[in-house]
Amino acid sequence: MILQLIGLTVAGYLLGSIPIAWIVAKLVTGKDLRTLGSGNVGVMNVALSATRWAGLLVFLGEAAKGVMAVYLATLLVGCGFPQPSIPAPLECQLAGGVTVLATVIGTRWMIWLRFAGGRGNTAGLGAMLVLSWQTLAIGLAIWVLVRLVSKSSFWATRASLIIWPFVFGLLTGSVAYFIFGLALSGVYLTTHETVTDDHTIIKERWPNLWAFLIGPKRRRES
Repeated sequence: MILQLIGLTVAGYLLGSIPIAWIVAKLVTGKDLRTLGSGNVGVMNVALSATRWAGLLVFLGEAAKGVMAVYLATLLVGCGFPQPSIPAPLECQLAGGVTVLATVIGTRWMIWLRFAGGRGNTAGLGAMLVLSWQTLAIGLAIWVLVRLVSKSSFWATRASLIIWPFVFGLLTGSVAYFIFGLALSGVYLTTHETVTDDHTIIKERWPNLWAFLIGPKRRRES
């Protein structure tokens, strides 16, 4: 099992490192995505620096990474396709969690692009759709609630990231998934800043959307 987990970690990282956003942007614009917009190799930067359709294509590709990570892990350890209504064996939970975490890390730090990358949010979303769509829905509800109360997307995001591992563990009844959720949230939280690079471009091109994304205090400071 240990050798399988090591292999899945490497496979997950390499899967996450596939620079879908960079490739699509290169085909559409002929330029290196790292030199465009925010320089972030992700969905938002492609949508803003290339075209919205290109951004949608990247979104689907990145979400597919997360889905593929789950299926790859469970199939290789002989669990078959995961079914949210049926508790997965412990070895399948470990395999899925490790592979998804490695995939998100690979998306954030791509070996092919000298460890540049995106944020891995979409890959994580794809994985959660397979593992527990209910957890994803509750996480979104938490985000909306905190956003309405605090008027800050920053604190809404942090709140949902902190709470969702507990929801994930409770809904699945899995300690392994709870630990995996904590690790994944840790990866996101350590690189989550008040103002991301992509927000700068949103502020310039869509000021009304920017006004919604940031809180009243930051609007006054802008």
